[in-house]
Amino acid sequence: MTDQSQKNQSAYINWKNLPGGFDALNTKHIYSSTNAYGIPDLAHAPISAVPEKLAPYRSRVRSPDALANTGVHFFLDDYRFESIWRRPVQTLSGIQKWAVALTPDFSLYYNAPRIIQLWNTYRTRWVGCWWAMNGITVIPTVSWGIHTSFDFCFLGLPQKSVLAVSTVGTQKDASTKAPFLAGFHEMVSRLQPSLVLNYGIPYEEMFDCVELVAYPDYWHSVKAKDRKYGTDEAYRAKQARSGDDDFELDF
Repeated sequence: MTDQSQKNQSAYINWKNLPGGFDALNTKHIYSSTNAYGIPDLAHAPISAVPEKLAPYRSRVRSPDALANTGVHFFLDDYRFESIWRRPVQTLSGIQKWAVALTPDFSLYYNAPRIIQLWNTYRTRWVGCWWAMNGITVIPTVSWGIHTSFDFCFLGLPQKSVLAVSTVGTQKDASTKAPFLAGFHEMVSRLQPSLVLNYGIPYEEMFDCVELVAYPDYWHSVKAKDRKYGTDEAYRAKQARSGDDDFELDF
């Protein structure tokens, strides 16, 4: 625990029982930071931490053995994982069962006020530090908005580390490709990642500047495609070949 965290804890000693929601901003733990905003610094993630598969948060696990080589990701609508910020202690055990956890992808919407983008960057790093403090192997997720976010959206991220990004939602129309690739190239230039994990269909340009591992998003997986369009027999046959039956979304 940092000295700052110990100082913050001293403010609670006069309370015998803290009311619910007393620390809604999670100020009980303030982690080390090397930037002016106080955005926490995440530790370096080694190549050995890279999982074979990625599964979305709140997946139901059908095969416990699959957890040994699977990471949990948060490339979902924010409301689906807001609980990990609001109830970090209560949700901890659900994260600890996975081999590795990607930090939550709290959104940096292009048109959101700057303070909200800063706050979501802070929350992403804070949750990663909280998990790491509790023995979870963490891979930092990187998000950005337009170019005006570049002066803070990469703060707290380690150099020459494994990092994670997602192209999901950036390929709906041509206008979203350029901002995404601009941020991606800026990330590579500033952080020089050893490897980037991409959730979703990558752009060809991404392979030109860094080593990349691509993971299919849920909506392009065998499971989702054949459940919607294929026969049950074909779906089960493809599941058997792909191992895609280890997890089931539990929304």
